[in-house]
Amino acid sequence: MQAPTRDDRRYCRAVLPRVSRTFAINIRLLDGSLREAVGIAYLLCRSADALEDSWRGDAHEIRARFAALEAAIAGDDRAARELATRSAASASGRADLDLVAHLPEVLRVYGALDAADREAIAECLRAMCFGMSRFAARAAERAPASPYLDTEGELRAYCHAVAGCVGVMLTRLLSTRAPAKDASAAAARLALAPVVGEALQLTNILLDWPVDIRRGRCFVPGSWLAEHGFAPADLVGRDLPGVRALAARLEARARGALARVPEYLAVIPLGALRFRLFCLWPAVWAAGSLTHARRDPEFPWGARRPRLPRGELWRRALGSLFVPPEAALGGVQSR
Repeated sequence: MQAPTRDDRRYCRAVLPRVSRTFAINIRLLDGSLREAVGIAYLLCRSADALEDSWRGDAHEIRARFAALEAAIAGDDRAARELATRSAASASGRADLDLVAHLPEVLRVYGALDAADREAIAECLRAMCFGMSRFAARAAERAPASPYLDTEGELRAYCHAVAGCVGVMLTRLLSTRAPAKDASAAAARLALAPVVGEALQLTNILLDWPVDIRRGRCFVPGSWLAEHGFAPADLVGRDLPGVRALAARLEARARGALARVPEYLAVIPLGALRFRLFCLWPAVWAAGSLTHARRDPEFPWGARRPRLPRGELWRRALGSLFVPPEAALGGVQSR
């Protein structure tokens, strides 16, 4: 693979705030080679997100795009160029698809990372592509407005495929720089590694409910809907007791997952303070966002997605420097 140019690196730095509202904030906590590896990993994961979220097509097209992304990460320059060219033609001003249109630039910087970092990132992307391709292609084969996920088990599997595996990747990136003291400690890190990502994904599924349902994608499991006799369209537009019950059920799962984040942080050495905060801040913001959403009298059936004000993001982040993680998370628990 061709060595990255100065322009390639400049592009990767500049695009981060265009495709992320909060990640561009907390990545500043990291430094050196870890910051570069995590930043490039994020851009590649965000590219996979774009293939699932923003680039619709039939099942064959969807599977082909994810296969092309996998091939590109494995070193197939032609696959990277072709995927980038097709994405550029479909971008229409969307920042995430424009990122895919610059995939060769990102991959050249990725290719210059340490071999262990590349393998950790590649393993994560393989898991993401497998899971996203499976669910997105299946959805394309179903009738419009069908649930995206069928069961609670699929909800768990989906959260791991799109976010839990990211926690594993981040833990491996850290472990090359701050190895665990022994095999049991290393195993404990990896066992808890998916916790943060899955907690954030559950939170996002709930917060994105008003937008996702209206664009035809329902992440509330079909088995949950069936208990109330609902179709996905029934989840928006009206304040129904069943809608409140389903939102509370999803919030309880998100808060329960967030409550486990301190367990993960406890197996990360205190010397890796920047990494600990890098993981803690998004969880703190997620907990705050859930509380913020609860104050919205029209959530989740209304039209708007609750967003924690930027000033509140910083207030909560800075407050976390002075209290234990459990307190920073507000003692999150099921409602």
